[in-house]
Amino acid sequence: MHVFTRLALAAGVLGLSLAAQAAPAPPNGELLRPVIIGGGDASPGQYPFMVSLQRLDFGDSDHSRHWCGATLISPSWVLTAAHCVQGAKPAGYAALAGATVLDTTVRKRTSNIRAIHVHPAFNATTLVNDVALIQLRKPIDGAVPATLLEGSDAGYLKTGRDFSVIGWGDTGLEGPEGAPTVLQTVQTPFVPFKTCQQAYRSLEPGAVICAGKEGIDSCQGDSGGPLLVQRRKQWTVLGVVSWGQGCAQAGYPGVYARLSAGYIRDFITATWTRD
Repeated sequence: MHVFTRLALAAGVLGLSLAAQAAPAPPNGELLRPVIIGGGDASPGQYPFMVSLQRLDFGDSDHSRHWCGATLISPSWVLTAAHCVQGAKPAGYAALAGATVLDTTVRKRTSNIRAIHVHPAFNATTLVNDVALIQLRKPIDGAVPATLLEGSDAGYLKTGRDFSVIGWGDTGLEGPEGAPTVLQTVQTPFVPFKTCQQAYRSLEPGAVICAGKEGIDSCQGDSGGPLLVQRRKQWTVLGVVSWGQGCAQAGYPGVYARLSAGYIRDFITATWTRD
């Protein structure tokens, strides 16, 4: 069985090599892999809090530098997956906020990151506590952050619930369409923990949310992005794209770090100074 985190893979052998080196081992000890499968183009401004985490040594355009997804949670703070930034130095990355389209034009980008905080109990083997917070050097002008759910998420984790997942990851299509420049969005169904555990025996109860079905899932390049619900016309983040076996395979949903989990909630509360 091949399970993958959802790190970006640039076209070509170099991109494959870099991502393979950066990706942690999955819970079964093999290489992990996660793109938005079965979705469509987001409208301009539909998700103003979405962030492209750019790896500055990864390419020469915003599109080619895209490494992971992330979420603006206040003007100076970004939420992403721990496996996207474990061991990373702020100078090597940049957070591009507010974009719907990732430009393919050659242009330089410099780091706007002050500090990277990886969950201290993140386990690169099991991917438990797969969250990190990024503090920016200065607030994003005109920021429209997403909301983090305060309190229990139990009311949302019910059969029949659909979540929104967004990202610039692999779409599963051939050619250029497989690496979209336009932000993709899809409605993905909740999968109960016991069902998800049939696919992934080592899951830790309470630590993750599972979602997806055959033909609908997040994938490579979507790691770190948000699992969303809309409440009172506001987008609320319940989870972070983490890992899964392949993408959109029958019986193998995507796995998301659960923000209401105690250790994750405590880490965010202790680290995030807001603005």
